[in-house]
Amino acid sequence: MADRNDIPMTDEELARAREGQALVAAAVADVQAPPSLRESIERNRERAAARARAPFWRRHRLDLAAASAAAVALVVVAVARQTEGNPEPSLTKVYSAVRLNPTKSAPRPAGGTPPQLAARVGNLVFPDWEASFGWKAVGRRDDTLSGRPVTTVYYRNREGARLGYAVVSGDTLDAAPPGRLVTRKGKSYHVASVRGRTIVTWKQQGHTCVIQAPSRVPRARLVELAASRNV
Repeated sequence: MADRNDIPMTDEELARAREGQALVAAAVADVQAPPSLRESIERNRERAAARARAPFWRRHRLDLAAASAAAVALVVVAVARQTEGNPEPSLTKVYSAVRLNPTKSAPRPAGGTPPQLAARVGNLVFPDWEASFGWKAVGRRDDTLSGRPVTTVYYRNREGARLGYAVVSGDTLDAAPPGRLVTRKGKSYHVASVRGRTIVTWKQQGHTCVIQAPSRVPRARLVELAASRNV
């Protein structure tokens, strides 16, 4: 009798295998698992690599079993974390949201001195940077990350670079921002470079704020924008 593990997988089994792998990837991205759990997952990956000479269809079944076990473990961690209260969104989630495309038209200019847009989070009003800095508002999106609204307004300069300016609703996030700490007018800003983009993170009027733009935009210019209304 043929070994069950040597029988080619059906389309349904292949789909489940891929689904299990995708579930693990999504769970890892969304959950900060304890080091011990992550070490266990890494050991499972090493064992899978050692079985690389196994028949093709057998490897897929082993991968499916490992993916299912790892996904269950990570979901357990996620549930345990949620029992401690609704977790705040990670900065990684915020940065990822800012990179997405706008889903709404740009907020209209609302006048004022200095000029403002008709968009706000709490008492923090988004600036109209077109006249002073050459950045015109071109779009907006609203996301909810771990139960917290995040509003992003997008601007574009004369050279065609697009900048996203996001404000997280509610109290400032606890996580320490990545990058180098710089100071402007007595306020602190963290500046980091990630995958060809520059990210500036700071706290303003009780909110966590983020500016993200292509790395060709000078860092000093982005910090200048962040500091222009942070008084």
